[in-house]
Amino acid sequence: DQTTIPTGVSTTLSKDANQQVGCRRRSSDSCARRDGMMQRVLFVLLVAVATAYTPPSVSGVPKRGNLRKAVALKGRTTIGNLGDTTPSHIVPKRGNLRKAVAVKDRTTIGNLVDTMPSVYVVPQRGNLRKAVSPALKDITTVGNLVVPNLGIGTIAWTANDDEGRLRIDTIAQRARESGLDFFDTAERYGASAVSMIPSALAGVGVPLDKTYLGGDCESNLAHWGAGAKVATKFTPTPWRRSVQDVIDAAKQSAERLGVDSIGLYQIHFPDVIQPFARLGAQDQKDEVYWDGLIECYKRGLVKNVGVSNYGPSLLRRAHAHLARHNVPLASNQIAYNLLTRRQGSDATVLAGKELGVKTLAYYPLAMGLLTGKLHPERFRGKGDPRSRDLLRYLEGGQGGTAGLVPAGGVQPLVLALERVASARGKTAAQVALNWIICKGAIPIPGASCVEQITENVGALGWRLSPSDISILEEAADTLPFDFNGCGFQTTDSKFVGYGFEKWRLD
Repeated sequence: DQTTIPTGVSTTLSKDANQQVGCRRRSSDSCARRDGMMQRVLFVLLVAVATAYTPPSVSGVPKRGNLRKAVALKGRTTIGNLGDTTPSHIVPKRGNLRKAVAVKDRTTIGNLVDTMPSVYVVPQRGNLRKAVSPALKDITTVGNLVVPNLGIGTIAWTANDDEGRLRIDTIAQRARESGLDFFDTAERYGASAVSMIPSALAGVGVPLDKTYLGGDCESNLAHWGAGAKVATKFTPTPWRRSVQDVIDAAKQSAERLGVDSIGLYQIHFPDVIQPFARLGAQDQKDEVYWDGLIECYKRGLVKNVGVSNYGPSLLRRAHAHLARHNVPLASNQIAYNLLTRRQGSDATVLAGKELGVKTLAYYPLAMGLLTGKLHPERFRGKGDPRSRDLLRYLEGGQGGTAGLVPAGGVQPLVLALERVASARGKTAAQVALNWIICKGAIPIPGASCVEQITENVGALGWRLSPSDISILEEAADTLPFDFNGCGFQTTDSKFVGYGFEKWRLD
């Protein structure tokens, strides 16, 4: 009846058992049977305890701060002959919970089973907006640049203190995160009208410094626009008279932008700065500037070339001139919105389509007049030229850059924009921008806050219907005036220190 157990265990078990039952060894059969039974029970319990714990296939105890890891590790799988060692789910690191959500399943490579995610486009921090933004799909081309169908104008991106710089940096970052990575600037941007007076006077022979043309915005975009596609512009001036002047200006812009080659290099306006024209002396240098673009393109200083404020006739001349040297004309930038169609802008857009030249539209919201957010009370009592012109457009009046505006101003068109916007679940501004896209042009609105970036994105990913477009154009056609700009910022001229020099698209 004795039970055989491993050496070294039986003595201990027998002693413990005898002590527990209070039994001294006897030769009786009953005591022997009791001893044997107790030994067997204790042995079974010992074996059970010794074999009950096995390492878990998934470590279920979260360390400090790693609760997400324990939750994420639902199971494991194999690689080759390694059993139960590799998690079948990605473990989110700190701040990367979105990554764990994005990786939904896995696939195989060769004989490696379940080791690579079959969906592995994981949004990084700050890039979730870009992953879902319509700006990634609503795209077009400007020359060889692939860009969203809406750009960002940077003429107002000037800052005089750290708070202002932080504000613009935040706007630029949000734009890039949203997929709006096409920025338009110029070497003049960042310069005030007053600061341009010395260079303008130097151009007519006054012995003053003529080197400063701005460039502040270009320098800032080296940081704000890092990684984006940036277009900038060459400024025609009386003292820039050669191909080398265009080349030198392009090099300086590239240096300020922090790039080896500029994405799109444009001539800012026709060569209208002719200070002695009233005396019968003109020195037109448009073809010289076109030759400068050709040389910049062939040297690789710029990836694409364009022009600005060219009407159909000058656009065709420039296109033909560049084509003879196998240089494509990528773009023409003009003031274009629902209130500029009588100034030759519609005809210019059509000419661009015919030639394969993309139209870029500045003032697409007519300085905010087409947003429905400007109200006369905001500008009453203000004395600056811009505010006085905006008030004339809003409620009617005469004078300034606006000219003659009848009572009611732009309100009939704004009401039409708001009706279409309400039916579409959009804002008036988004409808006004989408109208430009429907015409085949790229609107370039500005952005002075993050909310405007969000609203601009909302103009992409959809299109107005033909009936919507008719409603808007009929409302615009009933207005007996055009949008000419405000104050020193105009649609058909540039302030050049000694006055305004004008052009006409038609």
